[in-house]
Amino acid sequence: MAKRLYLEEEHAKLNPKFIEFAGWYMPLEYQGIIKEHLQVRTKSGIFDISHMGRIRIKGKSSYEFLQRITSNDLDKLYPGKAQYSLILSPKGTILDDVILYMINKEEYLLVVNAGNKDKILSWIEENKSKDIEIEDQSEFLILFALQGPLSESILQPLIKEDLSKLKYYHFYITQIFETQVILSRTGYTGEDGFEIFIPKYKAKELWRYFLENPNVLPCGLGARDSLRIEMGYPLYGHEIDENTTPWEANLSFTVKLDKSYDFIGRKALLELKDKKTKFLIAFELLETSIPRKGHEIFYNDEKFGWVTSGTFSPILKKGIGMGYLKKEFLEGNLEVAIRDKKVKIKIVKLPFIKNTSIKKGVK
Repeated sequence: MAKRLYLEEEHAKLNPKFIEFAGWYMPLEYQGIIKEHLQVRTKSGIFDISHMGRIRIKGKSSYEFLQRITSNDLDKLYPGKAQYSLILSPKGTILDDVILYMINKEEYLLVVNAGNKDKILSWIEENKSKDIEIEDQSEFLILFALQGPLSESILQPLIKEDLSKLKYYHFYITQIFETQVILSRTGYTGEDGFEIFIPKYKAKELWRYFLENPNVLPCGLGARDSLRIEMGYPLYGHEIDENTTPWEANLSFTVKLDKSYDFIGRKALLELKDKKTKFLIAFELLETSIPRKGHEIFYNDEKFGWVTSGTFSPILKKGIGMGYLKKEFLEGNLEVAIRDKKVKIKIVKLPFIKNTSIKKGVK
């Protein structure tokens, strides 16, 4: 049976369409995916993303432990900074992509994908040392994402700190409604925005506060997916999985082979660095249609690859997608098979759209 959001009754009042996703019963859309998508690109939208896993890691050797199980370098972190990273198998393939928040050198918050939470918790327990404490806080902390160019002005009245000084991939531990929250300048849409970790006893009050603002719309998983595809962000189970290396997924920027700590998967990645078995591309359709995950990619009638993500771009007003090719491809005509029709595609560079409101910074 699918897990339920703590605020499901609040969502149901807005009559959204629900679906099952990653073992959760989640709102797909409230007023339409395109409307919600454009709202985030122009004003602001609020997402309830409490299906994501929130894991607290504490203890004297937390720093060394996380250096060993994540691919990025914690030397780049300091209290108040977050980091995008990977947790790898010994084969160098991706168990999950995560965001790590450094509270202090002995305490961290790790956010993992919903469908991978139990797997990652088991992996952490299997590899941790005795002085490491692990606490699954997913039941106690609600997670919202307020995204869009107006997000800062909408959120500022609730916060005493100056949000204009909060850099991308940084966070405050602050107060909202006299309750301690973690407020980070992060997101998954390509727009400026914030992710807010708030105790569940105050979550309903904050959700209602946002909905009272005429510049905020509730947004569902449908818009979240189309927004992230326009930016070319990978999604676990689509562009990345346990059969994919960071080299193949174009995530080499998250792998620090030269960091001062050995990490799980490092040895395999050194051996696999020039041995890709597939090549990730981004493409636009040259005809009217919409690509979807699983569609096959052809070159001269040869099955040459497969689509991992696809959607209609409300900004570009055309079908766009990402996928893997079996061989490196330099030039020529590629096609995607959609409903028994082959549609020509053009390989493009990511992101699909540029000049969004996202606050650039060093991850």
